[in-house]
Amino acid sequence: MGSAFIPGLKLSKIFFIEAVKPLLDKYYPTLQYDASLIGSGSEVLGYDDPISSDHHWGPRLQLFLSEIDYKNLRNEIDFFLREKLPYSIKGFSTHWTDPDPNDSGNQFLAPKSSGSVNHRVDIFSVRAYFKKVLNINSTDITDIDWLVLPEQRLLEFTSGEVYHHTLGNLTQARKFFSYYPENVWYFKLMSEWDHIAEEIAFVGRIGIRKDELGSKLVTARLVRYIVRLAYILNKKYVPYSKWYGYAFTLLPIATELQPILLEVLNHNNWRKREELLAKAYLILLNYMNSLQITPRIELQPIQYHSRDQIVVDVHSIIRELKKLIKPPLDKIKYPIGSIDQYIVDTHILTDSEISHKLKHIYF
Repeated sequence: MGSAFIPGLKLSKIFFIEAVKPLLDKYYPTLQYDASLIGSGSEVLGYDDPISSDHHWGPRLQLFLSEIDYKNLRNEIDFFLREKLPYSIKGFSTHWTDPDPNDSGNQFLAPKSSGSVNHRVDIFSVRAYFKKVLNINSTDITDIDWLVLPEQRLLEFTSGEVYHHTLGNLTQARKFFSYYPENVWYFKLMSEWDHIAEEIAFVGRIGIRKDELGSKLVTARLVRYIVRLAYILNKKYVPYSKWYGYAFTLLPIATELQPILLEVLNHNNWRKREELLAKAYLILLNYMNSLQITPRIELQPIQYHSRDQIVVDVHSIIRELKKLIKPPLDKIKYPIGSIDQYIVDTHILTDSEISHKLKHIYF
């Protein structure tokens, strides 16, 4: 379109302040609402750049109404904005194409100079948003419910920016979902250490058999577990794969861990990979010790049984964390963690209706 790039969160804030809010102030002066940009999109996470603007990007936001106003005024306000919004803001069209069924439902900015605007001011109540995005009706949820809420969806809900909050419901809900409750957090920590424990000896065992590809594949899985554990220890939701590595680099622990993990992935000697992985496990353990979650645990690399390879016996970490877990999570047979810790399929992790069916897997 020729306009200079503006980060999406900033552009949407300008759109709200200069276009949407003045119209609502004039025509709906008593309306109580929250306005935000949350949900899907790299701009919500603050990761967008000019490349991001080629699809599903532009001036947009959400309005959150009370339950009664959502029922009575949603369609009216939607129609009102279609008729009254300006055709552009800061050189960016406010008119969007319809979702393209042949392109994952993406929408694109389309210049317009007459007629109504197909805007992206999405109107919800907090309850309606919960149902659409998280498949829940309120914040009255159990620990098991938490386990099947995909982290990307939780990250999207708690990221972005609230531009206006006279209603306040949205801000309260975002605070509630800022991170997992303590019992769920302990379960996720124990589960990720257990994932490491299950495969910790395989890098060397496969390497001894001179299966370099196999050893590297397991190494990559272990690095992914390490990165996820770093997120969990820092109480940060894990983004989907596009931003998995980048968001990790923003964690304080990444300063020490990232160089080691890059060396692990680049090394062609399985013994060196095994040594570096052990170093990474101990960095995570030292960080966990600093959080005083459990009594202090001291570990060092040791020989794996009688074999010519080294491991870190992380089972002692798992045992200490297990002591902290309360019902009902202490009755789960296997420490598989939350849905993102054992499912990688994007369709399931972005479809809360399907993900909720996995509650049955725990008992």
